[in-house]
Amino acid sequence: MMCPLLLRLPIDTLELIAEWLDDRPDLLSLALTCSTWKNIIIPRHLEYREISLLVDHIWIWRHLAERPSLASNVRKLVISDSEHYPSSIPSPTPGIRCQIPRTLVHISPDNPLPFWQRPNYPLVALKNMRLLKTIEFDNISRWCQGSPDTFSLFLAHIPSVEYLVLRSSRSSGAEPDPIENAQLAWDFTNLKSAVLTGLPWEMKYLRPFRACLLSSSALQVLHLPHFVGYSTDIASILDECRFPSLVEVNLGWGWTFNTYPYAQRFLEVHPTIENLTWSYAYNVTLHEGSLPRLKHLSVSHLSFVRALSTAREPEMLCLETLGDLFLFSRDLPGDLKGIDGTTVRKLSIKFCDSLATLRSVAAFFPSVTHLSIHGNVYIRPKSRWSRAFRKVVHRVFPRRIANRLSPISPRIEDVLPLFPELEDFSGSSFPYGIAGSSLQDIRARFPKLRRLEPFDL
Repeated sequence: MMCPLLLRLPIDTLELIAEWLDDRPDLLSLALTCSTWKNIIIPRHLEYREISLLVDHIWIWRHLAERPSLASNVRKLVISDSEHYPSSIPSPTPGIRCQIPRTLVHISPDNPLPFWQRPNYPLVALKNMRLLKTIEFDNISRWCQGSPDTFSLFLAHIPSVEYLVLRSSRSSGAEPDPIENAQLAWDFTNLKSAVLTGLPWEMKYLRPFRACLLSSSALQVLHLPHFVGYSTDIASILDECRFPSLVEVNLGWGWTFNTYPYAQRFLEVHPTIENLTWSYAYNVTLHEGSLPRLKHLSVSHLSFVRALSTAREPEMLCLETLGDLFLFSRDLPGDLKGIDGTTVRKLSIKFCDSLATLRSVAAFFPSVTHLSIHGNVYIRPKSRWSRAFRKVVHRVFPRRIANRLSPISPRIEDVLPLFPELEDFSGSSFPYGIAGSSLQDIRARFPKLRRLEPFDL
């Protein structure tokens, strides 16, 4: 039972106590202790901790801009793309990614101007969110108007944020500014996670992004964006970055032979990395002892795996996750000889040239419990799409590899017997599907299998 003396404190003091609780389960537990806490927490804190809204929900921005005491209770803000969802949603609707407080009163917008020309309700509301910890933008192109644009103004006024997720995508409602205007610096001293993904970013954000990296010494998760016209000037930003606590890195795409050395040096000076994703890691060399704590690796070409195992010699490379591989029979077993196959539990394959190669992979990784195979990438060799696919492979891989491409469509019955320890087979694509009558047979033959997308066994 709640102490009566505590409830005699002023309401403002009780509000400050509730502010210290960021997690919704903790708030709910406190609200269930007595009616006093319930009347304070549920309408003012519990429903405002996480808000997910659309870009054009101007009435919600106005509500938060005019009520600083409520906006200060927001800890996580998710801004979705209004091009895919209607803009006049007064309350949460099934199928719509919106999470709006039920106590919020709908105010019809009185300004028909485009979003970026309306009153600065979003900016004022964000300034009121003084304890904001997580912010996600689903489509930053909607905010890239003006000088400086609303997007830069937002990021310049949230120094307390710890988790930042930004997704760049095309927008039909706003054209990118062709002039590289000066943008405000992004200074995040408390930033722990920065995930910047999507289509190529505009060059005007290069300097703010550099300032963001230099000010975020406590960064633990970093997903690099891809800038338009990727060059050595952009890649050189990594030479100035040092993150003592960095654990997860996604180097993105767009790397070339001229920019590989910058990524290589960045990896070598960050021995704390445990999770690495690099889609275009090809023909890279690493110094001895690089990435000693690496446990989860996602690369497309096995040449990086070979370089990493060479840097670990005479020790074996022990990984728990190995993903997004393009597997060709000529690469086996040469590129895998430095890996301890018994330690790999999760395996993801994007391309496999034959079922025989898949058998070799299964024999080398006998302890795999989670497997993902994207079989839908195989296309008929006489189609025009197949010729385009061959051109892509010709550029990424040696020519003699592309000549060996053959269409295969693996069946579940061909794959499951190869991995006796398999528990999860979700995330895979099979053109022939799964017959409902065969599920019972699969359960009987493979008792360890728990997940076969889209079925739970």
